[in-house]
Amino acid sequence: MIETQVQADSSVVCRPFGRLDWIGSVYLRDAVCHTLRHGVRVVLDLSMVDFIDSDGVGAVLGSIGLVHCVGGSVSVRNAADDVATYLDVAGVNRLVTGERCSGTAGPFARPPERSTV
Repeated sequence: MIETQVQADSSVVCRPFGRLDWIGSVYLRDAVCHTLRHGVRVVLDLSMVDFIDSDGVGAVLGSIGLVHCVGGSVSVRNAADDVATYLDVAGVNRLVTGERCSGTAGPFARPPERSTV
C-alpha cells in the first residue's frame, strides 16, 4: 500500500507501507506515475518500510528517473538503518536531489529523536 499526500507547498509525499519487494514496487511506481507533472517535487518517505529488496531498489531508482524526466526533484527520507544501507550501497544517494544529511548517517537516515527531560 502507498499513501500519497499533496503538501501545502505542492510537493507530493509518497509513503509506502511494509515490504518494498516486487509487489510493493509496482504500487510505488504507479503512485509516482500519478504524481508526474513538470517540476514536481516528490518526497519518498520510507518511514513505514520494514524490508526492501532489489525490486524495491529498482522501483526507487525508476521513480527517481521518471521524476527527473519531467524536470522534477526527489528526496528520500526516514529510511530505517537497514533500508538506508541497502539504498546507499545501490548508489541511490547519487541520484537524489534535495537535502543531504551530514555526518555518517547518510542521506536516507531517520532524523535524530528528540529527548525531553
